[in-house]
Amino acid sequence: MKDAGLLQYKHYGDLRDLIARRFEDGRVISVSPDDTLLTAFQRMRLADVSQLPVLVDGQTLVGVIDESDILLGLHHDAADFSMIVASAMTDKVQTLASASLAELQAELDRGLVAIIADASGFHGLITRVDLLNHLRRSLA
Repeated sequence: MKDAGLLQYKHYGDLRDLIARRFEDGRVISVSPDDTLLTAFQRMRLADVSQLPVLVDGQTLVGVIDESDILLGLHHDAADFSMIVASAMTDKVQTLASASLAELQAELDRGLVAIIADASGFHGLITRVDLLNHLRRSLA
């Protein structure tokens, strides 16, 4: 386990170590497909993130929604935040299980968030900021 102040984090030796908000720790901010765009937008603002995983029953990853998805969902009616997340989310997600830092960087360079999942399930998201934090910590 890695010491992060008073919190203890399990060290995996793979991309899961870069996830700032791990699912296993109950720290993932998410929405369900049935939540409204307003709920997704509010959670993004409160958590200071620009994308959220979309989970069924808080467990199974079925998509991702980001600020662009919300804007596109509102293109017909900018006031219709009552639309459901399922109508605007990206449901064709690519996940990374055991990838290198170079493969992670390539995913982020394409403008995507890295979704970390494997046969055991969803672990979390890695953003550019998470990678920057990891690189900063590795220099210390």
